[in-house]
Amino acid sequence: MKSKFKYGAYITAVAAGYFTLLLLAGFASYFFDLGIPIIFCVIFNLLVIFPWLWIVLGELRTKAIRVEFGYDHFIVRRYLGWGPPTTYYFRDIEGFQTAILPARGTSYEFLYLISGGKKVVKFSQFYHKNYEELKAYIESLRIKYLGFEQFKYGQELKEIFEKL
Repeated sequence: MKSKFKYGAYITAVAAGYFTLLLLAGFASYFFDLGIPIIFCVIFNLLVIFPWLWIVLGELRTKAIRVEFGYDHFIVRRYLGWGPPTTYYFRDIEGFQTAILPARGTSYEFLYLISGGKKVVKFSQFYHKNYEELKAYIESLRIKYLGFEQFKYGQELKEIFEKL
């Protein structure tokens, strides 16, 4: 079984490209005399860096992942499947948790696979077209359900930088 992406995953990649171009333009203003006061360039770059980090390190690296299940393992490729493969064995997975991310007018479920007390894989109803199938498959493996976790943006931000 392989994970499949929804349209929103590709929109996130486009947003990452957009913020990357903004960052490059902001940094280029340091090297070329464009007549823009340096303080405006610094403020602009600081305002663009945070969303870029959130999208690239938080969304594309940890949630927009391609997963392929094997007999006793699964292979994870981050960054919409373009990242290097990481193999996890089912025997090393302690369990899984679920969380609900409230969004404007709706909500999305997340499923976290836990190994070594840390979330090693995040499946998302927002990013994965076949999320329900993935969840059912994980449940069929008799991986222990560790309960529901309240979604917290502060915890999410901490996890983005924790895994670097």
